[in-house]
Amino acid sequence: MTLFAITEEFPETIPVFVTNGYEHVGDEKKRQAQGRMVTLAQAMQMKNKDAAAFIKLLEAAVAENRQQQDVTLNTIEDENEIFPTSGDIRVAGLLPCPVRIPLLEAFDSLSKKITAETGKTVGMKLAAASVGADILDQGLARIETEADLPDIFLSAGFEAFFDQKNMARFKDKGVFTDRSWDEHNAMMKPYGLQDPDGHYAMLGIVPAVFLVDKTQLEEGEEIPRTWAEILGPRFKGKVSMPVGDFDLFNGILLTIWKEFGDEGVAAIGRNLLEGMHPSQAAGRFAPKGGKGPMISVIPYFFSKMAQFNPHAEIVWPSDGAVVSPIFMLLKKSAPREAEQIAEFFASKEVGEILAHRGLFPSCHPEVENHVPDEAPLMWLGWDFIRENDLGALIPRVNDIFLKAGE
Repeated sequence: MTLFAITEEFPETIPVFVTNGYEHVGDEKKRQAQGRMVTLAQAMQMKNKDAAAFIKLLEAAVAENRQQQDVTLNTIEDENEIFPTSGDIRVAGLLPCPVRIPLLEAFDSLSKKITAETGKTVGMKLAAASVGADILDQGLARIETEADLPDIFLSAGFEAFFDQKNMARFKDKGVFTDRSWDEHNAMMKPYGLQDPDGHYAMLGIVPAVFLVDKTQLEEGEEIPRTWAEILGPRFKGKVSMPVGDFDLFNGILLTIWKEFGDEGVAAIGRNLLEGMHPSQAAGRFAPKGGKGPMISVIPYFFSKMAQFNPHAEIVWPSDGAVVSPIFMLLKKSAPREAEQIAEFFASKEVGEILAHRGLFPSCHPEVENHVPDEAPLMWLGWDFIRENDLGALIPRVNDIFLKAGE
């Protein structure tokens, strides 16, 4: 396809092109004139882009920003509803944008197979994680009894699962069960990510890493390699955070609060230059009209973009990449077919989609995760989760963060 054809069909890709060096795509006249003559393949070759990584970035923008009919599932997405309203077996949740479409396609085949073999229908609502916390909260507020719950619920982050007013109240009643694996992937084993109480099945993680603009370093100035360093006064007004990525952002604030207390959260608030979508941070450092951040905290997925900029360096923090979990809840009372669906989400196939297509390391014991040789993790821990009402703590740490940045 030509750049013009792509941007006409998928206008949400225009900002991705612009922030990755194709400024002319943002100009309507130039887009119509020049864009008709250049194919995507030619454009990527001109700027030595990694084709697979750049195409995934475009696909993620479409999945994240566009409300459209999911052809693979023959269902129209309603951004204001997080739970399915029909189906003998109900599956709901939020999926990370970069892997949502391949997961939906694989799941569609399974749901059709179940219906063909048993006659039972599968009601599914797996929205993009970008729908935001408000839509999730609205959906959860309508859940009053166990019967209102879907048979399977998936999500990233801590909001949905550990708020005492939401899913945690059902967990305390023993509604859920973890039927994934006896042991986690070797990468996760040292950190105790597996729920010792057997309620939550952790399928994978979203690691937060640093992207450093080396052009802003003074001569002899060292690249920061720990969370403790980027909280220091040296980086005041030089850090960007994925504020709009609520599941990862809140996980970062919670972990900083656990490790460094109120002052740590206030410090990262003071050091904030701006909230920035990871695709902006990874694609191009300096936005028009000013200097960009020296350090951008991004999901590891967007590290693929770093190779497009010779002045970028991806740093996996030596004190550990902050972990935002990707969880699955299965009701004990769910029908047998729901267990079959849970087995699918806990399968090696899904683990490889997470790990290889999204760079979200999988907890599946047989999946090879594509991470650096030294890839420590910084995980909140189950003791911390039990001892704190995260539903109350999340707004508290957000308030500290925002006030410090004023």
